[in-house]
Amino acid sequence: MMNQPLKLRTDLLKPVFFIINPEARNKGSRKVWEEVEGILQAKGVPYHYYFTERKGHALELARKIWMENKEKTWVIAVGGDGTLHEVIHAAAGLDHAMVGCVPAGSGNDFSRGIQRTAGAKEVMKLLLESAALPACRIDAGVFESGSKHGFFVNSIGIGFDAEITYVAEHSLWKKRFNALNAGKLIYLITFIKKLFTYKRADMEVIIDGKHHSFRRVWFVVAANQPYFGGGIKISPHASPYDGKLNILAVHNLSHIKLLFIFITVFWGGHVKLKNVESFTGETITIRSGQDSLIQADGEIIGTKELSVSLASDQISVLVKKVQKKN
Repeated sequence: MMNQPLKLRTDLLKPVFFIINPEARNKGSRKVWEEVEGILQAKGVPYHYYFTERKGHALELARKIWMENKEKTWVIAVGGDGTLHEVIHAAAGLDHAMVGCVPAGSGNDFSRGIQRTAGAKEVMKLLLESAALPACRIDAGVFESGSKHGFFVNSIGIGFDAEITYVAEHSLWKKRFNALNAGKLIYLITFIKKLFTYKRADMEVIIDGKHHSFRRVWFVVAANQPYFGGGIKISPHASPYDGKLNILAVHNLSHIKLLFIFITVFWGGHVKLKNVESFTGETITIRSGQDSLIQADGEIIGTKELSVSLASDQISVLVKKVQKKN
């Protein structure tokens, strides 16, 4: 007896919207989209799609989609965390906005840590064939730095992590590594290159009203899920369902000790080491004694000062396994 194909969910009688970043993974996202489109056509699912043309375009497109569609509507980003970051901004606070991601970038930390899916086939199977609606409300972080403000779902950080992100994203080598399907190596190379030249700053960190002062800070990260930087397990216990952010401050360490920490971070062993301070909280203010880059979900959003708060149950996202709050 032949295996019968799974039936589509009845709520997918209306179109699914896709926003594709054609430049992601050195234009490899185009092939990913061809795979997705083939699945949609084979299943007979109605859909609309848009290619982004510039930075910020995914945000504009997603806002327009949800303004014109007031019922629950899926918008799926086909790209990396940067594309997803823009769609999240458009979705935050909207009850009818539902967000998913087909991973087609260099990092894909949202897919790894929140959505928990790998390739296009797994994402589409989850979206199209799940018996129950595969969506869950998650927490999001709200940031303000200078004149910029917005949301993040993965992490936000000030210091060395943002410096690596900035240098790697602007490196001429990134496209070459992406072409070899080894885009993550540029972050490792940048880490080693900047390790002995990065100027650390003293920082004041206020968590839920409690003041902490740290000297020679490498970085402070507030995480909403375990991963950043393309699979680095920076905050093993962070969860987008628990109503709090996990904060990590790495300070007053020599360059060699930081290199050791970088090795242990892949399995989360760094959280037990001296001068790696862990906290949880809902509000964070960070003031740096000198200019220090700040990143939110891998996007540079400011320098020197940062305010963060948590917004619970803020966004509906595609998830492989719906989790309960602690």
